[in-house]
Amino acid sequence: MPTAEATRAPERGSQVAQARKRAGLTQQQLAEKVGVNRVSIARVEAGSRAPSMALALRIAEVLEESVENLFGGGR
Repeated sequence: MPTAEATRAPERGSQVAQARKRAGLTQQQLAEKVGVNRVSIARVEAGSRAPSMALALRIAEVLEESVENLFGGGR
């Protein structure tokens, strides 16, 4: 049975995908700006990978969003 954390993961990733699209960036472009490969961004957006704190901060900075907005408040 999935945990509450696991069921919310795609929802968080969806926020990243929406913000990326609003910024007019492709997954590849975002990946290059934050220093990871495109697959890493795709996994974060799909909710199958939780980013490290450092990566979450870099993504938030590039997308000009708060970490809380993109990944939730840690509840």
